[in-house]
Amino acid sequence: MANLMQLDVLSPDAYVFKADNISYVEAQTTNGGYGILPRHATMVAALDQAPLKYRDEQGTAHYLCVDGGFLEVKENKITILSVAAETAESIDAAKAQADLERAQAKIDHPEADTDIAEALTDLKRAQARLKTVQLAGARA
Repeated sequence: MANLMQLDVLSPDAYVFKADNISYVEAQTTNGGYGILPRHATMVAALDQAPLKYRDEQGTAHYLCVDGGFLEVKENKITILSVAAETAESIDAAKAQADLERAQAKIDHPEADTDIAEALTDLKRAQARLKTVQLAGARA
């Protein structure tokens, strides 16, 4: 267990993921990407809307999509608190593609009451969800 970590991913309405056999986590923060190995120094970081990669004890890559939030590393445990998070397997790729197209249409052809900042957030979320599915399919 010395070479493994615990990973907990929580959203306001669900315990999205929990495992204690994690050998590596790769997360996109607002300051760039971080790779976290067992016995990593204590840290807290703000997360970007992006895929989160983790490897189990066999080294197999798995993916989650996090919709921003915070990551804390402390005593060989990584806790992620996110507005929304979902495993790659639970993402509906067709819905994510439709969300991306809808957000892009709002940006490309805004109406008087269009909130561009909200549309950009929706676009980034849809892109992150689709990238998560793509990465999980490739098992990089």
